[in-house]
Amino acid sequence: MRKVGIITGVRRIGFYVAKELLQDGWSLAVVYLSSEKEVERLKEYGEVSGIKADLSERDSYKAIVQKTFDVFGRIDAFIHLASPYFPTPLESITEEDVKKHFLPIAEAFLFVSKECAPYMLRNEQSIKGRIIAFGDWATNTTPYKNYSAYFISKGALHTCVKVLAKELAPYILVNAIALGPTLKPPDFSQERWNSYIDKTPLKREVSIEDVVALTKFLLKVESMTGEIINLDSGRHISGECS
Repeated sequence: MRKVGIITGVRRIGFYVAKELLQDGWSLAVVYLSSEKEVERLKEYGEVSGIKADLSERDSYKAIVQKTFDVFGRIDAFIHLASPYFPTPLESITEEDVKKHFLPIAEAFLFVSKECAPYMLRNEQSIKGRIIAFGDWATNTTPYKNYSAYFISKGALHTCVKVLAKELAPYILVNAIALGPTLKPPDFSQERWNSYIDKTPLKREVSIEDVVALTKFLLKVESMTGEIINLDSGRHISGECS
């Protein structure tokens, strides 16, 4: 039977995750706001239903899940990568800055998961659903300066993983991947990116292949829940962030 997943955030890392899952035979509801080109490209690899939604809008959460079930008739997984990332220095941070991060990162994860759960529980297998969040290695160790709204939101996301893991046990597993430097952001200079990489013990960026492999593992594992796994080239053991 073809499995069905909901995935948010396919402009960068999520594109590779979605592509691999489609090639493995999954059907995907791809939630996007402005990534139409990526959604169309993903259709070349398998069965995709694009769902345009703003995760900062609370009324989108239930609609995303309902549309997925209406199209595919089941939901097996929810993978949440969507994440704004821009500086918010404490001296100038606004309520709007916090909302722009918190709603799509943490609140959307909580409520889309909540809406998915009843549909997952209809599935016939013993583990009826799996939920995966993408966090950040620095959230639980040494957050970067000037990114307070981002890290507060990621901190809530990490906590939500643990809370949902307990609430949804024993039938739905909830885990997270806390990424380190994986793909150079388009607004980063190569010099700035290299400085991030140089702070990792392994002196290399996280490979997309590892991200995909760990995601696929978490979609198969049957005895792990509530875990936040660092995939960061060892960055979490290196000390202070700038």
